[in-house]
Amino acid sequence: MANFTARMERIRPPRWVHVRFPRGAMFGEPGNHTKHRRVLEDTLRAAVTITEPGGKVELPYRWEAPPVAFRDRQIAEGP
Repeated sequence: MANFTARMERIRPPRWVHVRFPRGAMFGEPGNHTKHRRVLEDTLRAAVTITEPGGKVELPYRWEAPPVAFRDRQIAEGP
């Protein structure tokens, strides 16, 4: 599971899931338990269904809360 495509293309894991969430919140907004569960279930499903080496699944979920601030920098979705 990753939110930074360029890094994963360099690392080349056997299979991976791309999420568009900020670092440190890979399952979605804090407190959004329904989304957390969906992301987890889809990630586990991808681990079984990705058959080609280096295969990737992009999950459709997007960050719905206001942008996150870290050290006074705004952090929106992952790339």
